[in-house]
Amino acid sequence: MPNIHTAIDFTDRLLMAVKEAKSIGLTTHINPDGDGLCTCLALKRILKHLGYEAEIIVDELNLDRYNYLNANEELIAYQDDLVYELLVVIDLHDYSRLSDRVHLAEKAKTVAVLDHHEIEDDLMDCTFSWVKTSAVCTGWMLNEMFKTVIRTMSAEDMLYVGNCLYTTLLNDTNNFTNANTDKHSFELSAALCNYGTKPYLIHRLFMVSRTPVELKLVGEILSTIELYDDGKILFMHSTREMLTRNNLDDEATSNITRWVQDLKGVETIAYFREENTDDYRLSLRSKTINVHSIAIQYEGGGHLQASGCHCLGTLPDIKRLMLDKIHSADKIAH
Repeated sequence: MPNIHTAIDFTDRLLMAVKEAKSIGLTTHINPDGDGLCTCLALKRILKHLGYEAEIIVDELNLDRYNYLNANEELIAYQDDLVYELLVVIDLHDYSRLSDRVHLAEKAKTVAVLDHHEIEDDLMDCTFSWVKTSAVCTGWMLNEMFKTVIRTMSAEDMLYVGNCLYTTLLNDTNNFTNANTDKHSFELSAALCNYGTKPYLIHRLFMVSRTPVELKLVGEILSTIELYDDGKILFMHSTREMLTRNNLDDEATSNITRWVQDLKGVETIAYFREENTDDYRLSLRSKTINVHSIAIQYEGGGHLQASGCHCLGTLPDIKRLMLDKIHSADKIAH
């Protein structure tokens, strides 16, 4: 995978591919989050300003959490007969998190990858990429690519892009509280304010806009907390029955770890979300160990201190396994 190392070079290569392509698709990983999805939304609007139409392809159209960005109107659900000459893959660089949309990459003439996750051996067969692991979010990368263009957009479109990119920032810094928060995070925030974004409003719409039933579910999940190693390790879980009983879907558990990641004394968190019988989606967070090294053992990935994966087995067995993995994981140098 030829990795480009600067925003300028990647942008030039991408725009060349855009001009040559008869059809353009944008996509991100399964269970799209506020970084990958909202970077796609922003890029679609930027390309439209430049005179090019693109489609954003997701697995399911159930992303009501992003209604303030009119997300559902901007997305299409994946179908087997979809083909794009150019496919831009955002916020991932391997096949394991593309689900059935891997066929879009296989059929595309040109595949461009924009990502900031740790690079492993299972790399997507793409035409060119920009993978910058030190970037706070892919939204920051997109702004570096197109900040000159964004300033030429209408006030309405500039505000829309700003709101999208501020969501990417909130998502990946957890409202500027994660360890990846750096000077670039605040520089991007200031730039987005110049685009018209109101930080308090996007924070309210994205991070705290929960229904009473969703908050009830949060409380139910928090009630499952188990502590190990004198409170340094925290486990919690949710079941399909919890979601069904509350008439909620998986989106209601989005970013659930933010409720516990700053608790006094807690260093490592594992959240186990039941997907199907004996099938769990794990979210791993740590201040002290490399959880990415655990996730990749189960075809997952992410960042050194925040990663995810799937595990098969009963909940008690997976908990025991993860506790052993956490105990043996490498420490992070500070």
